[in-house]
Amino acid sequence: MKIIQYNPSFCEELLRFFDGPPFSVSEVQKKDGSVTLLETAAELPTFAAFAKKIGATCAQLRAWENKHTEFKYACEQARDRQGDILLQNSLRGNYSASFAAFTAKHLLGWNDGKDEPASTGPVVLEWGETSNEPR
Repeated sequence: MKIIQYNPSFCEELLRFFDGPPFSVSEVQKKDGSVTLLETAAELPTFAAFAKKIGATCAQLRAWENKHTEFKYACEQARDRQGDILLQNSLRGNYSASFAAFTAKHLLGWNDGKDEPASTGPVVLEWGETSNEPR
């Protein structure tokens, strides 16, 4: 197995891979002869698919991101583009709400606040000088 070495050209290749329209619209002719428009969601680009395309792994991409500033910036831009595709298709009903929420949380790191414990602040108990009763 050959390990793929980092190449600065991967930055542009990554951005091209993630740069596509979120959906396409095509005309479909019905049996009655009328034409309707059909909207189809684009395949959501992923880092796993990009890694496979160049013969690398996601772990290699993360290592390059940690080592090469220009690749880190390209990854940030790719995540933004990925998020936009997800958002556009979700808002248009092209993705199910449960898929969109799960993907946004787990793939893009978005947060709805439900996973974080509620914080009520510190609990303070004061004891009286001559009594063991709480005030």
